[in-house]
Amino acid sequence: MYLKKSSNDDLAQNFFQRDYQDRGMLKWGGFYLSDHTSALAKMHAAEKIEQPLPEQTAADVSERLAAAWQSHRPVHLQLNVMDNNQTLTVIDGVVTGVFDDQIMLQLASGAFRPLQLATIRCVGPAKKAP
Repeated sequence: MYLKKSSNDDLAQNFFQRDYQDRGMLKWGGFYLSDHTSALAKMHAAEKIEQPLPEQTAADVSERLAAAWQSHRPVHLQLNVMDNNQTLTVIDGVVTGVFDDQIMLQLASGAFRPLQLATIRCVGPAKKAP
């Protein structure tokens, strides 16, 4: 009995068409570092959409911000501004200053962000301290 000798290209093509089953992205799972997995977890946590809270009056917003400023408590703000996903923007931070119709908020990253009081929809206690 003689075996027909085929070229290596034909042999490889037949192998991949009939015998080889690719595991897809599973084979790359071992290459993820802990930094990658934690970054992915943060990204997916940030994608959770928060339902709009009832809009507070300007006086109520000012009163809550003043109380948080005096006690140095972190606050959770829901703004009347839509982000790229057409959801209300939410910010957590500590009120570090007040000037006319603006507040200065220190974010968990340490950065400072000025906000107009008119853009704040709702003020509540922070979900977790920044």
